[in-house]
Amino acid sequence: MRAAVGAALTGALLVAGSPAQAQPLGDQAEWRVRQEIVDSALHQVGQREGTGNYYPTQYQIPGQGILRPAEWCGVFVNWAWTTAGVPDRPSMRPAPGGSVLDQGHWATYWQKWSKANGRWKDIAERDVEPGDAVVYGNYPDMHAHVGLVVEVKYDRTGRKATHVRTVEGNFGDRVVYSKLRSIEGLNAGKYLQASGFVSPF
Repeated sequence: MRAAVGAALTGALLVAGSPAQAQPLGDQAEWRVRQEIVDSALHQVGQREGTGNYYPTQYQIPGQGILRPAEWCGVFVNWAWTTAGVPDRPSMRPAPGGSVLDQGHWATYWQKWSKANGRWKDIAERDVEPGDAVVYGNYPDMHAHVGLVVEVKYDRTGRKATHVRTVEGNFGDRVVYSKLRSIEGLNAGKYLQASGFVSPF
C-alpha cells in the first residue's frame, strides 16, 4: 500500500523497496489528508520568526487559544494538521485546572496525547507515514521538539521504515527541511533523540 501511494504524494515521494500494492479504498481519504499535511509543510520551508519567538501569524489559528509569541514547533505541527483537516488534535490550551504541560505548545504532550488516543508509534517499531508528527524527547521533558514527517523510505518489505525526511518549525528560529535521515539514532540535536511518531488518524 505504501509503495503505491508514493507517486501520489505531491512534493514528497514515499520510497519503498517492494513492488507496488493496491491501496484499500477506505484509506484514500486519509491519504489525501496526509498529502495536504506534507504539501502545507513543504510550502512553509524558509519561513522565519521575528524577534522573540514572534513566529508567522498564519500559524496562530483563531479560536484555538494559540499563544504568540511562544516556542512554536508544536504550533507549526498543529497548523499543518488543522489546515489539512485532521479532525482530532492535541488541544492548544490546557483543560481548566489541568497541568500547563498538557497542551500542544508543549512538544512532548504530543506523545502523551497520542498514547491516550491510540495514535502513538514507538521509534523502535519503525512504523511511520508521511503526515505523522515526530516527537523528540519524552513527556514531560522540557528539552524537547516536535516536527512533521514528509518523506519515508522503507525496507524491501515496504513495512518497516529505514529513513525519514522532516519539515520542522522553530528549528533555528525558522521552518527547515531536513536531509533524509536514518530512523536509527534519529535526533534533533546531540541530546534530543526521537522517541516516536504521532499518527493524525
